[in-house]
Amino acid sequence: MAVIGRASTVIVYRHTLNGYEVLMTKRSSHVTSFPGYWVFPGGKESAEDRLIAATLHKAVQMDLFIDQEEFQQSMGDYFLKSIGVIPTQEKPKSFQSLEWLSLLVTGLRELWEETGLAYSLPWLTDGVRHAVQSALLEGESLHQLMARYHYGLDVQAFTAIGRITTPNFGEQVRRFDTAFFLARDLHQSPRLTASEVTQVEWVGPQAALTRFNGLLAIPTRYILMQLAQRWRGES
Repeated sequence: MAVIGRASTVIVYRHTLNGYEVLMTKRSSHVTSFPGYWVFPGGKESAEDRLIAATLHKAVQMDLFIDQEEFQQSMGDYFLKSIGVIPTQEKPKSFQSLEWLSLLVTGLRELWEETGLAYSLPWLTDGVRHAVQSALLEGESLHQLMARYHYGLDVQAFTAIGRITTPNFGEQVRRFDTAFFLARDLHQSPRLTASEVTQVEWVGPQAALTRFNGLLAIPTRYILMQLAQRWRGES
């Protein structure tokens, strides 16, 4: 299965009196990919993410309920409506432990860049947290920032829930093998400085499916559907 690259997405969640909510961001209308859509924070894996992962010597917590085959089967009608075809079924090769850990680093880094939410050890002051966010956005090395500010990464705050690979629609469509992680809210205030993100909002999965109906990519819609089903009846 030909894949252009790997990516990571983080679903930050919290439990309220009205049930579970997830943190979603709205993409700028000026970006080329899904302009104006509501998404979860995330982005592409870098070579440095893999190098950092190799130094952590940690195991990623797993609760895998997102499945590629089930995704393509259950979302066939959405593919047909939006793209005009139902993609061929594919089964990706399993990730090794270090691959999961590298993509966790990717998700943590991208979440920090886009929202300012910092899953670090020890806990950082808002001033340091924001300084690291600004430095990441300017292209500074995560590893160097960890050394400069004397912090590590809170790997245990994340749980891997599965992967989705972009179906094969031909060479004109970029393909990514994306890992998805859950992370409980740390009660930090988001700080938006990245040009591709214009808004952030806490919303229940079912409410997001209704409110953002026309502005959800198919994988995002699938994740929300799975979370709504998983958390249904919990309060």
